[in-house]
Amino acid sequence: MHQTIDEFLRAEVGLCPSCISLVVADDGGSTTISNPSSTESSCRDCSICFGLSSPSYQQEHIVPLITKYLNPYCEGRGNYLTKDSPTLNLPLLIAVRAQCAIGAAECFIKTKETNADTGASSLRLRSAEEVYSKLKEYLRSSIREVLERTITHLENNDDETSCSNEPKEPNLSNQLHEEESGYLAAHVLVLPEFSTDVSGIIPPSLQSLIRKHKHQIERSQHRILNPRKRFRGNDPTLKQGGDPRINLELRIRRSMNQSSDDLSKLAWLEKSIFQEWLKDEVERKESSLALSSWLQESKKHQIQPCVHISVWRRSFYIKGTYTKSRRDVAQTPFFVSSDSKSGGLVRKGCSSVEEEICPHLASVCGGISNQNNEHVLVTSDGEAMVQDGSVVYGCCKFHASGREDIDVRMLLPPPSIVKSSSSNKNITGRPFVCEVFDAYRLPTATRLYAAVKAINHSSSDDGRTEEIVHDINGWPQSLVGNDRFHGSNLNGVGVSSPLELTSSSSFSGLQAETEEKVKHYGCICWTSVIIRSDQELVEKLGCLPWDQEENSDDQCNSFPLEIKQDTPLRVLHRRSSDTRPRQILSLSARRINDHWIQLRMATSAGTYVKEFCHGDCGRTQPSISSLLGGRVDITELDCEGIEM
Repeated sequence: MHQTIDEFLRAEVGLCPSCISLVVADDGGSTTISNPSSTESSCRDCSICFGLSSPSYQQEHIVPLITKYLNPYCEGRGNYLTKDSPTLNLPLLIAVRAQCAIGAAECFIKTKETNADTGASSLRLRSAEEVYSKLKEYLRSSIREVLERTITHLENNDDETSCSNEPKEPNLSNQLHEEESGYLAAHVLVLPEFSTDVSGIIPPSLQSLIRKHKHQIERSQHRILNPRKRFRGNDPTLKQGGDPRINLELRIRRSMNQSSDDLSKLAWLEKSIFQEWLKDEVERKESSLALSSWLQESKKHQIQPCVHISVWRRSFYIKGTYTKSRRDVAQTPFFVSSDSKSGGLVRKGCSSVEEEICPHLASVCGGISNQNNEHVLVTSDGEAMVQDGSVVYGCCKFHASGREDIDVRMLLPPPSIVKSSSSNKNITGRPFVCEVFDAYRLPTATRLYAAVKAINHSSSDDGRTEEIVHDINGWPQSLVGNDRFHGSNLNGVGVSSPLELTSSSSFSGLQAETEEKVKHYGCICWTSVIIRSDQELVEKLGCLPWDQEENSDDQCNSFPLEIKQDTPLRVLHRRSSDTRPRQILSLSARRINDHWIQLRMATSAGTYVKEFCHGDCGRTQPSISSLLGGRVDITELDCEGIEM
């Protein structure tokens, strides 16, 4: 009996053996998909899967695509595939035609029962949704096997052609493997490709339903093709965002220009429309006969599948600490509104920490892919074109634990601070984590060391020591030696060695830990009060003498000191007004001349140091200004290490 219905579905309906085994369940209800290699021609012309189950189709069309998109990612070893790869998007047209094939099978079974064939009643037919789901599962499994074989093949080829003795596989911890950090992922999108009228593609009942919901479908398509802007502001820096799967679909939708093409609309048949049609067909009498007749008639209309593939590398994290020895370098690219009549934005600073670090990290990761970026549709001279948008998926994204102003240096601590810290604390530069999206490869320890050298440039000791000098206006400035920052980058940015691959917890905890850190600062201030000696200064402030931080138990020392800070006037436009308690944990001071002093302090996280110095019109109490009893202006500020 099974063989008879198999022959009917193959000869009259045009199903391949794989799809027949999906439509007709065996007695146990399980699925054993037939090996279609013996009936290759019927597989290529299948009315349901359009030949996707055919080994020859997969070898001719899917394998070359996978090889093409995987090849840039498989230099060296250590290329693992995520557990859920590939994700697969099949057109609902497959489920529509599966329902038609089920209708044909039901008609066949009724005919056999009429002829008193007792075996017909034992057959169980699956629903269209079951057929669609099981076909998707089968194709996903077979494509995953192709992906794994291709990765192994490409890695072996790279081993044969490479002459380098450098380790080819990065050292990933068990936690990184559990997170699938830097693993490869893939998405396969299948669309039907046809060049005929709608009547040969979908049954008349579905055509009517699509016409009924025409405006709903057009609104939905417009919403998908014109997503809302996700980022506020108009600065020219690229923003990271999007999803490779969604970006692939958008690129194809826009290139098809399907809004005016009824045939291509069928490729994106909405699930709600399909479910409404399926419900109507299940409830309608004589539905099986109508669908069966239509499917047998439509066999002459060939539908070819069109396969699109997207491959990307999941994000991974690289951690380190940085120093900044210049006062014209921002942490990230810094733009402000122009004062000119033309408007626009003006760049502040000669560079940024992000721009000094991220390009070198991207380089040692083999570069960043741009094939999964978001594309936008623009119109030029009446012609629509697809081009790269301002939102990219692949990039090296910089995150730091807090930030310093553009005119504030980020230095390593002086010896007196190192001595005063507790033995279980480490005072470093500012911690950062770079989140790398869609890199071509995971970096090895050797390559990360090369990135440190490239960022820091050559490190040479010019013998410079810490001292106070005066500019042409007579204002004192502090110079520091090479031991207070990393490297000798001309733009003043350096990183610690080694840089390391790290888990996502380092990134998620970066900002949470900011509030718990102790931060060390150094500054130079002008005061209207005449300071005649170091002793007078120390007594007025109730602090320690300069470079005596290790003597924190001195009875004359009034620190730690709790202060109350109202939201500073300079940030009140973007921060809520509130009074926040903060701790000045230690303070040392020295006199430069009658009106200039130098301070060094340790504070709790979140302290506004500039406002602690000048008082912010009385909004910070107490302050250096109130302790001295006169006006204080801060002219130079350094962050001298973060205690972790």
